[in-house]
Amino acid sequence: MRLNHSIFHVVLATGLSLATPTVTAQQKTAPANYLENAWKQAGGAAAITNAATWQQQLKQRIASRLAAIDAATRQDMIADAEKAMSFSWPSITAEVYLQFRDNGNRINFENIQFERRKVLATLIAGELAENKGRFMPQIVNGLWLILEESTWVLPAHIGAQKQGSNLPDPNEQVIDLFAGETAMTLSWAQFLLRSELDKYSVIVNKRIDYELEKRIYTPYLQRNDFWWMGFKGGQVNNWNIWINSNVLKAALLNLTDTDKRNLVIEKSIRSADNFVNAYAPDGGCDEGPSYWGHAGGKLIELLDDLNSSSGGKLDFSNNKLMHAIGAYIYKMHVDSNRFVNFADASARSVPPSQDVFMYGKMYNDEELKQFGAYLNQLERRGGDNIRISALGIFVYKLLLGDEMLRTKAVAPFAGVNWLPDLQVLSLRSKPGSSAGLFFAAQGGHNAESHNHNDVGNFVLYMNGKPAVIDVGVGTYTKQTFSKDRYKLWYMQSQWHNCPTINGVQQKDGRAFQANHVQFTPQKSADKLQMDIAAAYPAEAQVNKWQRTFNFIPGKQRLELTEAYALKEWKEAFRDHFMTCLPVDASKAGKIVLSAKEGTLVITYNPAEFAVETEQQEIADGRLSPVWGSSVTRITLVSKGKKLTGSHSIAFVME
Repeated sequence: MRLNHSIFHVVLATGLSLATPTVTAQQKTAPANYLENAWKQAGGAAAITNAATWQQQLKQRIASRLAAIDAATRQDMIADAEKAMSFSWPSITAEVYLQFRDNGNRINFENIQFERRKVLATLIAGELAENKGRFMPQIVNGLWLILEESTWVLPAHIGAQKQGSNLPDPNEQVIDLFAGETAMTLSWAQFLLRSELDKYSVIVNKRIDYELEKRIYTPYLQRNDFWWMGFKGGQVNNWNIWINSNVLKAALLNLTDTDKRNLVIEKSIRSADNFVNAYAPDGGCDEGPSYWGHAGGKLIELLDDLNSSSGGKLDFSNNKLMHAIGAYIYKMHVDSNRFVNFADASARSVPPSQDVFMYGKMYNDEELKQFGAYLNQLERRGGDNIRISALGIFVYKLLLGDEMLRTKAVAPFAGVNWLPDLQVLSLRSKPGSSAGLFFAAQGGHNAESHNHNDVGNFVLYMNGKPAVIDVGVGTYTKQTFSKDRYKLWYMQSQWHNCPTINGVQQKDGRAFQANHVQFTPQKSADKLQMDIAAAYPAEAQVNKWQRTFNFIPGKQRLELTEAYALKEWKEAFRDHFMTCLPVDASKAGKIVLSAKEGTLVITYNPAEFAVETEQQEIADGRLSPVWGSSVTRITLVSKGKKLTGSHSIAFVME
């Protein structure tokens, strides 16, 4: 196993400017509260009465898996820990903490904080593999530094305190994503090495207990006003389930006070219901596949902990909605590590294989189990037998790794995936394979979590590789979740595969949405229709802009037809298409996008449109590894001035 000092992928949100609720049919009715109802039916506090037995069984499972590790993997774990013995723990200064406040930079602090935790996980794994106490001094160094941190809350999130974005106020404890992550990490460290820590110093375990009580359990139980809890209304997102799952895990591993543990469990259940209640029946995640691992992925961890710690009394294996939340992830899969990346998702990511696999196990879903095994293979391509990016992930990999390796590793590559509530569709010309033409499109609205102004956007892939693309989101800064979010170019509709109408782009807000969205599967073609006129503000002067996508798998062809009605003509409308491929627009009526995987030919009526191309340079650390130094925007500029009309544009893979 190699010690990779790159931090694990961070996904964040604020719940501030993006917190307009999504109104669905499910939300208009009384909330289902599946978790709380199951808790009550199981007797409430009586549901989990044998936590000590659960802990002992878990320790035995972990010990058994550690004993079964092959010699090569064991030696790799020890070698990585040996390298970490010389790690010089970086300090966290007030200056670096205040960079977010002063200039918007969040990366410098986060790199330090995440590096500390990753190296700690590597050291603990090495100690578990060798079991000689050799790594304990450096482990305690890491633990002590984390315990000494003024806060576990990121600078980007400390604004939740009454003092706002500043240094952390010692008189107010707030809980964010990474306070929850740290609580889970410390609880696992204590659980795995409690006796070894006591041998080194009896103070370490006492300090872990003290800091968890002060920073996590007390504010968690005393406060209901953290927005992510969902008790004060408004939209919740991955923050809710990510924090609740980690706090629940910490309580199950760390708390010996039965009454307090039950209070934490009950509150995590009631709060997590606010997350589940927000989902429509199709289980679609409006935060996108990159966020699923910290949304649906954290839900399955919470469900698994509740089920196992209650001895099966809290069993959600027949819950169709929760099953659908898990199945969403393979429905957005293109090929390998490429996923449909609407919203703040990345076009390349690997969802946590252990969470996908756990969904498959809980719901007896072979497709999900096999997809989990498939993702596990992608994670292992770097040479790691057990992935150590965080301590909790290491334990899951330890417990599930061999079972995933024994499972057939295949992706479903389903031909048709329609999520009517989320209004997202994906289609393949060759189901069961990544070969051929892949198409995905969305309707929705412009107040979705991690929203981009992109109603009506779509993507096309050839043989699993991108052709017409969604650029995605750049490195997070202070601006990303501020009132200036939509000044970022990659958030704007003109840099998505959407039209600009009368010189006007789409607007952010719940009212700006697709209407009359309808998917019609047919024998020779599948049709998706939507009117996106309402996604534009009044100054666009548009009554109707109906987009119809006809996907013809037998011809590897997509036909985009737009029928429009304007109130007034101000300037030519412009249809934009983003690509990462070389563009040849030299021949009128034909645009050629070429790649070694194939050629995509875009045809249009040259009497109706002129063509413009523009390169957008990329120097962003999050986008450039995906797309390189630039992407290209193709724009078809209307030549007419009619108030009503229609036109068609075809995309054919050759």
